[in-house]
Amino acid sequence: MNTISSRQDQGIPGVYGLLLLDVVSRWGYNADTLFAPFQLNSEKLAEPDFRISTSVANALIQHALALTGESTLGYHLGTQMRISIHGFIGYAIMTANDITDALVLANRFVQLRLPFLQIYFSTFAEKATLQLRSDVSIEPLRSEICIALTIGIISMAKAMTGVTDLGGEIDFDFPQPEGFERYITKFPNHQFRFDQPHLLISFDKKYLALKMVNADPIASQIAINQCEAELSALGERRRLSMAVRDILTHSEQHYLSIENVAYRLHMSDRTLKRQLATEGTSFSTIVDEVRYRHATSLLSRTDYTLEQIADELGYSDVANFSRAFKRWSGRSPSNWRKDPYL
Repeated sequence: MNTISSRQDQGIPGVYGLLLLDVVSRWGYNADTLFAPFQLNSEKLAEPDFRISTSVANALIQHALALTGESTLGYHLGTQMRISIHGFIGYAIMTANDITDALVLANRFVQLRLPFLQIYFSTFAEKATLQLRSDVSIEPLRSEICIALTIGIISMAKAMTGVTDLGGEIDFDFPQPEGFERYITKFPNHQFRFDQPHLLISFDKKYLALKMVNADPIASQIAINQCEAELSALGERRRLSMAVRDILTHSEQHYLSIENVAYRLHMSDRTLKRQLATEGTSFSTIVDEVRYRHATSLLSRTDYTLEQIADELGYSDVANFSRAFKRWSGRSPSNWRKDPYL
């Protein structure tokens, strides 16, 4: 379904168009050949605030695929991706202490570069998992972005930790591109699966403690401060309720207290309650929205038990979670899992 959401309308940073040029140049094509049909050029794409609309980005990918004759460019984009291309977010991640800190930062700031992408980071199952959810639905843009990001995560993790034999399992929720098997062999420690229910990266929890080779707490904090400033500027254009929703969504704990959220917003919990009330909502309402969205995401994955889901969402037992879920949806979690489209 080729629909475009409001977050898709914010587009894709122009610098990623330069990454595409870097890949297409391997086939002998220059910037004029790639960008001219779309009235783009390298100088414009390099501007910090320039973004390519989603529809143009999709057409640009289609054009690049036709030029190169490749069935997918996502693999090449991923292997060519460098952490520095993501700007201050990349520098914050690169200079973080370990993989865990890096993933927390990615969760927190991904919306600054890719507002249509959500990352759900979980450690409560047997393995650590990264679930990617994208509002982009048009093809081939969606599948190329997803392949590029997953391959990029693997490549950047190796470069940032210095560990070259990282392994894991990669699930894509679309068919395998023609000829992709020749790229799979380049990742002997990874298992790739296509036509799966979700976009998912699973890996051994021991990797979470891997140190970054460029760990630098001062440099990381400087980059984090810049990212926070960008978030603050973004927040000035958005309602407070959206900022609260973002904090809850991108936190590892989806049951943060109002005191914790207020602290992150540099205000008292009383002020937060009052300002949310002026917007016609409340903290508990937003928490319910975030929990419900995360609950349905986890329920659609059959490898999680109700006990695990209840624990992930901060409920003391399945009974309390079930009562809350029925209040949200009018159905029990088990009933919803059997047929979410009723």
